[in-house]
Amino acid sequence: MQQWYNRVITGEAAGVIPAVLRWLLSVVAMMYGQVMYWRNVAYDRGWKRITRLPVPVISVGNVTTGGTGKTPTVIMIANSLAAAGLKPAILTRGYGAKTGERSDEVMVMEQECPGIPVVVNPDRVAGGKEAIRRYQANVLILDDGFQHRRLARDLNIVLMDATSPLGIPGLLPRGTWRETPASLARADQIILTRCEQVSSELTDLAAGLLTQWVNPRCIYKQVTEVVGVYDQNGAAVQATDGTVLAFAGIANPDGFVHTLSELGMHVSAGCWFDDHHRYMPELDFLEMYKLTAQRHPIAWVTTAKDWVKLRGFQPPVPLWHVRIAAQITGAAGELWRRSLADLASKK
Repeated sequence: MQQWYNRVITGEAAGVIPAVLRWLLSVVAMMYGQVMYWRNVAYDRGWKRITRLPVPVISVGNVTTGGTGKTPTVIMIANSLAAAGLKPAILTRGYGAKTGERSDEVMVMEQECPGIPVVVNPDRVAGGKEAIRRYQANVLILDDGFQHRRLARDLNIVLMDATSPLGIPGLLPRGTWRETPASLARADQIILTRCEQVSSELTDLAAGLLTQWVNPRCIYKQVTEVVGVYDQNGAAVQATDGTVLAFAGIANPDGFVHTLSELGMHVSAGCWFDDHHRYMPELDFLEMYKLTAQRHPIAWVTTAKDWVKLRGFQPPVPLWHVRIAAQITGAAGELWRRSLADLASKK
């Protein structure tokens, strides 16, 4: 469904029905744009109240839908702050989970940030107060917070995927913009993610484009590195040159296939689901079972975000998952980490 929708809004899907849908989506996008415009005006002019908490708040967000690497970046920031001797807490709304359950992203954060509390509350102000009271947090990380303007932040970080910096042009639902690119003027920093997947020339071109909104010294380039490949029990395995079947419920499956290829795996076929997919193995993996009988893969491979929802599931071959970590490398990365820790410790 997501792939068909993308083909419609990019214009790749031809015919009367896609054309009519694009017109209808344009009308809805104009209404959505007006709502977002006046909402931002209300906050900018003080008509809507902004609450400031007694500890620094670092927001991580984006201006497009789809995967821009927010979860790995939040994990990177949280662990960097903890390593600097601070007591961070992560605030998230837990998108994609039913009442009383934890979302896939929350489970990954808890796994990759041991000892760092993850507070799930759609009311970010209330969640922040809970983190301070209950965990004595002295710095808060606001996950997916760029559009959540009710909570004041001391650092506004916007992520942009280097493989498609501005997504599909147009406001939702006609394109993938949550806000127009002009809203980037509110950002203090921009982090270009997944830079390892494109050439340095393209990342430089993207960074140059973004300087119309953000100081070039505040634009950072991030790479995603593989921590390792692990089996169903969480034990490390050696990724060998063999045929595998891949599956995932993520917004950017091409990036995942690229990662597997870089690890030396040959992806014979892939089964892709919508982001935050809730798995029903007896129904979702019928095609995977057929492909397994035909192609005899050495393993099924998925992401850590999908694996946390499938603990206990036993496919006919080993189930591996890939753990990744985001890094801003080199001198720029060290400077960024020091400035982050200085900001968080000053308030």
